[in-house]
Amino acid sequence: MGIEDGIGTTDRNAWARLSGLIVLAVVLTAIVAYKSLEASRLNGRLAAPPIYDDVVYFIDAITWRHGFESPGLIGNIVSLLHQHAPFSTLVAAIGFRLVPDGYVGPYLVNAVFVLAFLLALICLTWKRPFHQVATCLIAAGCVPVLWHTVSEGRPDLPWGLALGAATGAIIRRGVLERGLLNLVLIGAGCGFAASIKPTAFPASLAVVGSMFALRLLLDCVHAGGLRSSFRRAALALLCFGLPLLAVGGFLLGPNLVHTISYIFNVFVTQRDLWTSGESFSRGLLYFLVGPGGKAGLNFWLWVGLALMALRLLLAATMGRAEIHDALILLAAIVVAYAIPSVAEIKSYFFGASFYAIFIVAIVLNFCVVQSRIEAWTATSRIDVAKRRPVLAGVRLLPLTATALLFVKMVVVGPVTVSLSLNGQQQEEIRIGTDRVWKLVRELTADRSGSLVVSFSGAYPVAPATIQLYAVQTGLNLDIRAELFHRTREETEKALLAGDILVVPSSITHTLIGPRVGDELIRTLDTDHDICPLDSITFPDVTLRVYRRGC
Repeated sequence: MGIEDGIGTTDRNAWARLSGLIVLAVVLTAIVAYKSLEASRLNGRLAAPPIYDDVVYFIDAITWRHGFESPGLIGNIVSLLHQHAPFSTLVAAIGFRLVPDGYVGPYLVNAVFVLAFLLALICLTWKRPFHQVATCLIAAGCVPVLWHTVSEGRPDLPWGLALGAATGAIIRRGVLERGLLNLVLIGAGCGFAASIKPTAFPASLAVVGSMFALRLLLDCVHAGGLRSSFRRAALALLCFGLPLLAVGGFLLGPNLVHTISYIFNVFVTQRDLWTSGESFSRGLLYFLVGPGGKAGLNFWLWVGLALMALRLLLAATMGRAEIHDALILLAAIVVAYAIPSVAEIKSYFFGASFYAIFIVAIVLNFCVVQSRIEAWTATSRIDVAKRRPVLAGVRLLPLTATALLFVKMVVVGPVTVSLSLNGQQQEEIRIGTDRVWKLVRELTADRSGSLVVSFSGAYPVAPATIQLYAVQTGLNLDIRAELFHRTREETEKALLAGDILVVPSSITHTLIGPRVGDELIRTLDTDHDICPLDSITFPDVTLRVYRRGC
């Protein structure tokens, strides 16, 4: 009877502990989501008409929803899997369904992935004391990349969080000691995580594949050698690899040709248009102390590096198994950092998997270091009467510090957004978009066929924004973004294939395409076959709208 009571008490404690951690994760997610959306309304994407990459997924979601009922369930699934990024299309569709008015819905849904990541951290640290896990959750909520996950509609940041969680599941403990079902589930989870961003599937496969292979190799060495554990290792590899490829093939197979074509165009055909032109050595620092690292990790980079150094020092005194665990975690950081860093094309979003894996490393390293410090304190020569309050202080100090930091950075202080728009930019985008959209609607009113609208630039009016408005209202427009030409002559020739020409002046920007706006305006202003329809002058950009054929 006493044993049964003990087991029941243990179960109740475990459920209470789990419930407390889940509640904490939910509260943290709610605060992060609210503050991120508030920041986006003030100076982010929600402060202006939808622009750039997010709009593409909004268009796909609305188009997919319009034809949702006609082909049946299987047809809808197949149609979804043919999208550029099925995951982001589905998220946007759910967001528009939940919040039909405006564009906050697709961003709000992203809070689910922040919560999922925090729950994954709970799973990775489940055997650790409550105060350690709580400290890790609160610290994760202070890392900027989690805020940006809510305020961005593209798949990169959810993909990074999912891949980080999947990598953590691989390296957390030995592969050979796991059951076959566990390996199958991890493999399937990695396949799903890798498929969230289809164009990054090769990079995802490199990360999770290399980490599983390294974990398996170290486990075999620890078990007595490769020869004695070959059969178990081969079976483990099959149980992990086959579900990974099966899930990835199912989710990405229908749109595989388009995905490969997109990767080839960006990294080969149009590489010179996308590259920033910075040196290789400077590019290697982009995701550490460069723009990417500062935006995604901020000072947590130094916290993580310090914890990694302490973990390696401790591992050297704790035996071979601990050394293996520390080394594979370090290897995960290096691989996740190296893949986007060696690529010539740089973007904050390309480092998403590195940021997430770095957070996982911070969490796992902190738990090991903190446990060691607590063990030293508990066995120290401090007087017994004083040891208990000292130990309590050692346990609560990190938790208190992270809680105060969360209040300062998130609850009180304004969180950052990955795309920040100042007041002038918001006004330029809003006024420019409204004027062009109103003009296009008027010209379409008396037209039976499709009106072709060509753009030579993406600021202050993004071509996809006008296309989004057209899809939402059922307007028959053919929007052409002529941004991928290398010369003024090529751009002009492509523009003249349209009925309406939208041409911004040359400005300093990081958007794709050459800065030929001023030359185009001078040429079109003197062309007697081109009629000017509207001209808007802002402090830093002039927008001209022309009609072909006067």
